Amino acid sequence: RAIIAVIDLQSVIPHTAFDYHYTGIAKYPAVSRDISMLVPKAVTAGEIEAIIAQRGGKILESYGLFDIYEGAQVRPGFKSMAYNLVFRHKEKTLEEAEITAAMKKILNGLESLGIELRS
Repeated sequence: RAIIAVIDLQSVIPHTAFDYHYTGIAKYPAVSRDISMLVPKAVTAGEIEAIIAQRGGKILESYGLFDIYEGAQVRPGFKSMAYNLVFRHKEKTLEEAEITAAMKKILNGLESLGIELRS
């Protein structure tokens, strides 16, 4: 079987989008930090992520939850949660002081929710 079709490209092209965006390979290294926290059970991951995104600043490239634990090693009424945060500046290599300042902002915001850092 054969099928033949005639398509008028002049009428199709105005309805297409050629919005290709290319992001090149990063020129500067990323810095990764993990934070492990004791979180009240009433606090949601969404609340935590909102604070991380809001307080991380322009250098926060990404973050992700990689562990949740509730069990005998965690105090009653709490859960253990751990996040990985990735920092990167688009125009320079980050200094330790910049990363520390961003982490302090994030941790101060998390403490306002009753979250404690695990040691």
